[in-house]
Amino acid sequence: MRNYSAPVTVDGLHNPSNYKAAPKLPTWQFATVDPTGGVLTFEREAAPANGWHSFSRKGRVVVSGGSSATASRIYTVFNGQQLIAAINAAGNDPKIIRIVGHIDLRWSSNNTVFREYTSYSDQKYGGSIMVPSNTTLVGINDAQGRPARITGTTLLVGGELALAAGGDPQADYKAWEASGKDGDEYPTWTKNVIIRNLQIDTPWDVNPEDSANAYADGVTVSRAQNVWFDHVSISDGDTPDSLASDTRHDGALDVVRGSDYVTISNSHFTKHHKTTLIGNGDSGRAWSDAGRLHVTLHGNWWDHAGTRLPLNRFGQVHIFNNLVTGSTNTSNNDLKFEAGSDARYQSNQLIQNNFYGFTGMKLSEGCGKVIKGKDYLGFRSSGHLFVSYDKADSSLGIPAGTVSSWDGQCGMSAPTGANLWTPPYSHTLQAASAVEASVKANAGAGKLR
Repeated sequence: MRNYSAPVTVDGLHNPSNYKAAPKLPTWQFATVDPTGGVLTFEREAAPANGWHSFSRKGRVVVSGGSSATASRIYTVFNGQQLIAAINAAGNDPKIIRIVGHIDLRWSSNNTVFREYTSYSDQKYGGSIMVPSNTTLVGINDAQGRPARITGTTLLVGGELALAAGGDPQADYKAWEASGKDGDEYPTWTKNVIIRNLQIDTPWDVNPEDSANAYADGVTVSRAQNVWFDHVSISDGDTPDSLASDTRHDGALDVVRGSDYVTISNSHFTKHHKTTLIGNGDSGRAWSDAGRLHVTLHGNWWDHAGTRLPLNRFGQVHIFNNLVTGSTNTSNNDLKFEAGSDARYQSNQLIQNNFYGFTGMKLSEGCGKVIKGKDYLGFRSSGHLFVSYDKADSSLGIPAGTVSSWDGQCGMSAPTGANLWTPPYSHTLQAASAVEASVKANAGAGKLR
């Protein structure tokens, strides 16, 4: 709900003097015609059982999204208002929502009236869409093969909500569990969501918290379970951070606030700084996050992304068969690599068979840069390949351009006892030597038809 309010200070943050409209707007690819004629292909597919999304504390789960939707719960939408109307009409019923063209909530009246967000409040309440339970949200490629695109809009999968309006989310949740009730049955959870084949431009924050912290993510998963992201592309689009002297973007795709059983697969992340956060706080979030945040990431391409590939707290995170490419010496700060995977507070991370390719960094510099961690419960890494395209590594006797085996252990300690875990799902580990080509060919939006 947009309110077009004037900028105001909120809890000492969001100084009105720091309001700045997006300095560049995209060339929108609006559509009015569905090139498929409404014929369904991958929209009915359930998620495969090769990631954490297919489990729960009660055992196996089939993440079906809206695959069982009746004809009246299948929607094809061409603008933001149609997308919101479809969500409101279907509620938590199984539903398939097909996006064709370009969604941007700054446009209204069938994409004929554009108004930039006027304040933090206007963007927070009028610039985000909450995806409910039992949803399949997919992009349909247009007649030119371009994927559906979302700009100026945050997708929210779930939210950390109170039981009733005016309540306290933390107090309500703690009371629920203290009374002996199952935390997974807390009424405000969002469950069973599939999001595929979408190009998402992370929103430009018109009035960020301060010079170092923006508010809006591209996608936020919050108090949600059994969620599958597949063939999604996320970047800063036409408004990279270089267009500002301060931070104007937050996360690309963050999994936070007690969310659980999530898989991110075959996706492409580029031109973004704070890419993926799994768990957004240390000990102060134990009430919601301890024992949760089970996340799988496989078949993804982190392509000149900045940091958090991913950064995780609390969760058991499985990262396998991904491609990480970047540069530490590029003059383009929007594409400069700073840090890769980061195992943080109480996390337990398993990394297998990735391919790492860089300019400006050699293998002996990978630990503490490409892979690092502290305060974690456990860490395991093996089966990787690493290449520096431009730097010889005299300390290891490796010429530039040489592909080298790398275990990526980086002196970090393996879990023992109760902290030792094995993924409960079946998955095929591809040799790292095959990862570069396969991921480049398959990752990102536009690859599904």
